[in-house]
Amino acid sequence: MMTAGAAHSPDLVGRWSTSRISSIQYRERATGISAPTSGTTFAYEFRPDGSYSFTGLMQSTSYNCTMATFSNETGTYEVQGDVVALRPEKNPYKMTNSCAPSGNREAPGKLINRSYRVRFTADNAGRKIELISMADGGSTVMKQDR
Repeated sequence: MMTAGAAHSPDLVGRWSTSRISSIQYRERATGISAPTSGTTFAYEFRPDGSYSFTGLMQSTSYNCTMATFSNETGTYEVQGDVVALRPEKNPYKMTNSCAPSGNREAPGKLINRSYRVRFTADNAGRKIELISMADGGSTVMKQDR
């Protein structure tokens, strides 16, 4: 249970992540070289000083082409009851496409404040956190990294 009215919560402090990797792997017939795997990884790190970082990578490989989007948002957070409010300060992102490198770009991302209802659970794999969007009700479950 998080502490009501706290700028940060000891329960929330730490690194939380989720990843999905495709079980399908492409291999170039002529060279035998494997293509990068498709998948996603997302992680939040909440620090005791009230700052946070969010790192996200989405990568998709089809035949010989790999497209990737990387984001590394930083900012501050505040906890009120079971709600965490995020205030991003920087959000640079990078998009790449190995088959169309002229479209590769790096730019500052949008700074959008958002809030999540937080629910903690645990199982044999360890502590988990569910972040439920206050905007649309969508949820993400992340495990605490050790």
